[in-house]
Amino acid sequence: MLKKVVSILFVGLLTNVSLAQGDDCGYTLSGIVRSTETRQAIPFATLQLPERKKSIVADANGRFVFENVCSGQFEILVKFVGFKDYRSVVALDQNDLDLEIMLETKVTDVEGVTVEGERANEIASLNTSEVSEAEIAESRGETLGSALTSITGVNVLQTGPTIAKPVVHGLHSNRILILNNGIRQEGQQWGQEHAPEIDPFVATSLSLIKGAAAVKYGSDAIGGVILVNPPDLPTEAGISGQLNAVGASNNKMYSGSGFLEGGVKGLAGFGWRLQGTYKKGGDARASDYRLSNTGLTEENFSVGIGYHKPGIGAEIYFSSFASEIGILRSAHNSSSTDFEDAIGRDQPAVINDFTYTIDHPKQVIRHELLKAFFHSEINRIGELKFLYGYQRNHREEFDIRRGSLRDLPALALTLDTHTFDLDLDVVPIGNWKSDVGLSFMSQVNDNRFDLGISPLIPNFDNYTIGGHFITRFVQPKYELEFGLRQDFKHYQIRRIDENNQVVRPEFDFSNTTGSLGFIFFLGERTLFRTNIGTAWRAPNVNELFSDGLHHGAAAIEEGNDELDSESSIKWVSNLESTGDKVDVNASVYYNVISDYIYLRPEDITLTTRGAFPVFRYTQTDATFFGFDLDLTFKLHERLNWTNSVSYLDARDTENDSPLINIPANRIRSGFEYQFTEFERVKDAYFNISALFVNRQHNAPRVVTIEQIERAKEFGFNIFSENAGAFDILDAPAGYMQIDASAGFEIPFNESTSLGVIISVDNALNVSYRDYMNRFRYYADDVGRNISLKLNLNF
Repeated sequence: MLKKVVSILFVGLLTNVSLAQGDDCGYTLSGIVRSTETRQAIPFATLQLPERKKSIVADANGRFVFENVCSGQFEILVKFVGFKDYRSVVALDQNDLDLEIMLETKVTDVEGVTVEGERANEIASLNTSEVSEAEIAESRGETLGSALTSITGVNVLQTGPTIAKPVVHGLHSNRILILNNGIRQEGQQWGQEHAPEIDPFVATSLSLIKGAAAVKYGSDAIGGVILVNPPDLPTEAGISGQLNAVGASNNKMYSGSGFLEGGVKGLAGFGWRLQGTYKKGGDARASDYRLSNTGLTEENFSVGIGYHKPGIGAEIYFSSFASEIGILRSAHNSSSTDFEDAIGRDQPAVINDFTYTIDHPKQVIRHELLKAFFHSEINRIGELKFLYGYQRNHREEFDIRRGSLRDLPALALTLDTHTFDLDLDVVPIGNWKSDVGLSFMSQVNDNRFDLGISPLIPNFDNYTIGGHFITRFVQPKYELEFGLRQDFKHYQIRRIDENNQVVRPEFDFSNTTGSLGFIFFLGERTLFRTNIGTAWRAPNVNELFSDGLHHGAAAIEEGNDELDSESSIKWVSNLESTGDKVDVNASVYYNVISDYIYLRPEDITLTTRGAFPVFRYTQTDATFFGFDLDLTFKLHERLNWTNSVSYLDARDTENDSPLINIPANRIRSGFEYQFTEFERVKDAYFNISALFVNRQHNAPRVVTIEQIERAKEFGFNIFSENAGAFDILDAPAGYMQIDASAGFEIPFNESTSLGVIISVDNALNVSYRDYMNRFRYYADDVGRNISLKLNLNF
């Protein structure tokens, strides 16, 4: 059925293309950007034509020119630090157009980034990469981690086809901070197979700060900060909404999501929104076989209500995320012999017919978030913002158990988190802009103890408090930024020791972090940023006290209560240049992490639930050096050639050896063509790209299961001569993957339109195993997937 729908839509698109008349693309759209308050020109503002996928930067005098623009109606979007976003629809018909664009000052401007409502401020001297609206639309129905991979330098750490965690410059989990609608996302994110509990359908804005942003956001931001934001609530009367439907061929996934929003007549500033999502998928398919027990189900909803007027506002938001995720059946083995046989097989040991049924092993997760936000301007002082968040994360992991224990989870954790943030955006004093803030977090983690098995991690309380100060000195040709932060963390642990006695150890960690950055405006269309910053994170409780089988990871994990805090110094520089023919965005970084914590394979153990590898948390010193490069060649008004390169070299400097689970280098190259507008269809496009992923040549040494068992038999310590990490299987070969997509929009009237996107991932159905998939030991990655996405706005 899906193939028929795809064929009909493609035929319809091609028919419209063949009937399209004219291709008037010689127009010029120019103008100047000014401030409504002073009427002075605003230099270096960013201007975008989202529907035409064009972007330029105004010159030092605020002037801009879009050349070779095609006729028709389209939206123009203008952004600049300290001003509200400007959106308007312009029409090019028979003449060139010269505009005067007036931007309104936003008094909530802090350290270089426009803050919309309570949205998190960013560090101005750190590059912020955004997922475009078109890329968000194309990623509908996918995971949050997958949606972010359109940003160069971002990869995913997968646990089979259903679990994906974002990896930024080689770092993930507790080293990447996620702000979900302004709230620091707190679940059991320590697990490498614990994906963020966020519904991507909620987000209309996805962005990433690549750098050590701990000065603003606190500990755990060693690798970067991901900002996930829904659209602003309406402030005027009227009702509107959106419906999304997604279907995918590979796992026969279907998903529906929608929202309804509006204001209240006679009550300007008041707005509300209701949103919901349902998603269901069955067993995924590799190129040659089914990946049994990899289905998923999601049921999510959110509601928001708020009142915003100039100078004051308040908002309440609640969301619920619930999912059930199957874990590849072949990752669990009943004996060491079966485990050894499962490693590196051409096909997994268990292959069943397709089903939507999710059996054990599996994960069942529910995450609830409540947010309350208030902001108010204080005369001659600045804007004061208060943000409170409450989150409850309930995670159950079901193993393959028998008898009366079959329906009991092997792991059941409930994490309650309260966060408080107080922030003052100080009124600018001359050329100085400053921000000061305090934050507090309290957590309580509880286990169920009636499961017939010892908990993987103990109960604990976590209290964290921190404060920051950031200031910027702004000049026409450059900006200087400096920040300082102090954090304190306290753990209270409640665990049962080897003597079956309850013990209550306590741990205290603290650290001072700083940041120094510069921004240089080089010419009319070129910007250079450089920043050096320190960051830190205390060891997580799982790293200190894990003790047992972590079923979702199909491994036994052992903690280490002698771990110290990680500390990082990261330098990152970024060059952005926009030209008539070529756009360049290049970043280079060097990250030095002391006392880097990682899971090192150490053994193979046979338990009553099967044979599993044993991993133990340990520390070393590490360096991460790399660069990201984006090049866009504008071959024609309607044709772009896009290229991206991501390079990373990570080393264990203490043992002079590679680190494990570091993304391989990759290149993506593709072409995108935008069709001329038709009478009934607009914004039609087609793109095709090739992804080249290199083999990870900088992988740790390989020690086979047979070698481990022989070493145990003869009492030989395999770490006596080499204490570095090792793997139990060679890194898989590199691969090439072809992806393609096409889309168009059908407007019915001024407020109603239907968007259609058809995409094909892994179009050649290549059989491959990605080094960053933790189940690469047992099975191939997902094969060809054809998806259809419908988006109705009304």
